[in-house]
Amino acid sequence: MGRLTVSIRRRASACDRSSGLSLGLPPEVEQKPFWQRELTGYKQVIGHPTGLLLLLVPLGFMGRTLQWNSLIVCLVNFLAIIGMANVQARAVECVGLQVSPTIGGLVDAFLGKSVEQVMAIQCLRAGLPEVLKANLMGSLHWCLLLVLGQSIFMAGFKKKMLEFNQNGAAAQMSCQVVASISITLPTLYGSVAGVSPEDVLLLSRVCALFLIFLYLSFIYFHLKTHKESFQTEGQGHMFEPTVMTQEEIELSQLSLFSSILLMLATIVVATFNSEVLVDHLQDMCKTFNVPTKFIGYTLLPILGNTAEHIASVWHAQRDEIDISLSIAIGSATQIALFVVPLAVLWGWAFDRPMSLHFTPYDSAVMLLGTFLVAQMLQHGVSVWLHGAMLMNVYLMIVVISYFEPS
Repeated sequence: MGRLTVSIRRRASACDRSSGLSLGLPPEVEQKPFWQRELTGYKQVIGHPTGLLLLLVPLGFMGRTLQWNSLIVCLVNFLAIIGMANVQARAVECVGLQVSPTIGGLVDAFLGKSVEQVMAIQCLRAGLPEVLKANLMGSLHWCLLLVLGQSIFMAGFKKKMLEFNQNGAAAQMSCQVVASISITLPTLYGSVAGVSPEDVLLLSRVCALFLIFLYLSFIYFHLKTHKESFQTEGQGHMFEPTVMTQEEIELSQLSLFSSILLMLATIVVATFNSEVLVDHLQDMCKTFNVPTKFIGYTLLPILGNTAEHIASVWHAQRDEIDISLSIAIGSATQIALFVVPLAVLWGWAFDRPMSLHFTPYDSAVMLLGTFLVAQMLQHGVSVWLHGAMLMNVYLMIVVISYFEPS
């Protein structure tokens, strides 16, 4: 899965495995007054540079009330959501640091992509399923091609041959292939003579249930039955038993109650900002003659994937390629097996025609991109040229999305 799973596994040896809760903080930190630890935790969560974007949250609401230009309204709310998404990601990580690794992994599995789920609901509410599909497809390409490609590219310049955990990458890429096939099947089925849109919608909802079941199976596989497949041995590898980093120590000082409260608050506020953004999105696209699909492919994926992108590249620059790959591929797996099918179920709940029937082009691109990454990772080694190839493919997809007819 994502960055949180990596973090909680790295510090697993510092936790009391028989306890559901364990801070694992140094004695000198635990002796500090409660309010001082809370303040330190809040500073680490909100005091991050991206926390400055939170100042734009009220301006985003004011923009709609004062009827500002649609571009300004979209830009302000866009930046505000990025700030909320990064704070929410750190709050989720903070929760995971204070519970057992299994519970922390479950928190990340179901709440790690809350912003994408919020955007899905808002797009469905506004009757924009095509924008939602472009957002979901763009998020997949962003994580699987751009983030992974940039991480390999950066790490490859520091080390001639990159070696990583082949088993973990293979398991996640197998899930990606299944998700790609599951999206392609309804698309192909929709092109069969005599098949109605209602038939495709019903098939999509059935496939969505299958994908979520597969996601739950993968979580159990990852955290329980085959967790050793996602571990590596040796100095400096991602799952080497280690003490908590300074950042993790400061994050863990925020109490569990405050962490959960902050996590839920960011989701609520991001919901309102995303509502304003979606309501002004079409007007902005018409005013500046920008295809909505291009916005969905390029800008909207930034909202929920900035934290993973920064973390993946940062670990790659530190020659921690296993951590970097786990973040990038895990994020893509989360989107493909959970966010995409959940969007179909949200559409079902709100009586909106959200299906897995993408365009033949989108389905083909997803399949080709997935098989390309799987082929590059199958040997457990990589070089910087592989990263350049992945980024190049992503750029080609973005350029085509600008010229593709709506």
